[in-house]
Amino acid sequence: MDVRVQKRRTSPAQVALAWCGAVLLLVGVFAGGVLALNLTVFGSSGFVITYLQTLGARDVDGALGMPGVELPDDLTPDSASAALLKRNTLSTISDIRVTDDSDLGSGVHRVTVSYTLQGADRQSARTQSEFVVERGGSSYGVFSQWRFKESPVATLSLAVTNTTSVTVGTGELDASDLGAGKGAFGAGARYTVLVPSLVVLSHDSHYLTSDTVAVALPSPGETESGIVKAVPNELFSQVVADRLTSFLDECATQKVLYPVGCPFSKGITDRIEGDPSWSIVEYPQVKVVAGPSSWLLADNAGVAHIDVQVKSLFDGSVSALSEDIPFFLDYAITLDDAGAIAFASRT
Repeated sequence: MDVRVQKRRTSPAQVALAWCGAVLLLVGVFAGGVLALNLTVFGSSGFVITYLQTLGARDVDGALGMPGVELPDDLTPDSASAALLKRNTLSTISDIRVTDDSDLGSGVHRVTVSYTLQGADRQSARTQSEFVVERGGSSYGVFSQWRFKESPVATLSLAVTNTTSVTVGTGELDASDLGAGKGAFGAGARYTVLVPSLVVLSHDSHYLTSDTVAVALPSPGETESGIVKAVPNELFSQVVADRLTSFLDECATQKVLYPVGCPFSKGITDRIEGDPSWSIVEYPQVKVVAGPSSWLLADNAGVAHIDVQVKSLFDGSVSALSEDIPFFLDYAITLDDAGAIAFASRT
């Protein structure tokens, strides 16, 4: 049997139509992809998320290099006021969520994001920020480019009392960073901070400590205050008490009515026979407080005792004088750069 298969011939018009359909399909897929990318990765929200991820990775240079991130008054990363623009002072940022992306018109968007800030000493805060961004052209003619319309920086007004150094995050600011002059007993300065940040402040040195202070700065353009107050630790009080005990014991060895440089003495109008003998009956309770320019040993009361033979100028009789002599301590206490303690009378 003779079987003939008739081949169906495709016309040129059909081929052209098929090619046009394929091209249109590809164009549609590409356009849809561009639209999707411009709404997500290359959108206003994507731009903000990229910034937060960069800052959260503590990539200072990367964050500063993003469009629209500008430091005030031509500040540079090497300026004193930029001391907090360093990796070891920054917090990490996690669990970033866009909660709103509002089109304000003219290519401007307000993006609201929530996130968790994690700082040093296990300090954390869940908060949110609003960033205003604007379209700044396109990449390859199709992908949107964005920039911050308002630079994401804020100001921390930092005050340190009773010392001239402070720990920020895992970094340290010393007297020169804080603008403290020689002999200062406190310092303060203003610092530019990238938003958002959780600035964790504290002081912990050989003789001093402080509470940990965490300052959240979530909003561009704001100014927040951070105050660190150093107080004596147990070692400081113990060392001062030991030094005072030794000092008073040394005073008690002086065989005179007026021990030199000591807080107790005894005036006698008659003549004394032999050398006076001093002893400490009651040592002062140590109380170290902060004064205007140094630590103070404020009004600490003690009791010394004197034994001496006294010869009357009236009749020549000799009697034994045995008397408790109350005294008070009013000394300034200084700590030098090496941590050595020195006392100076304030009277």
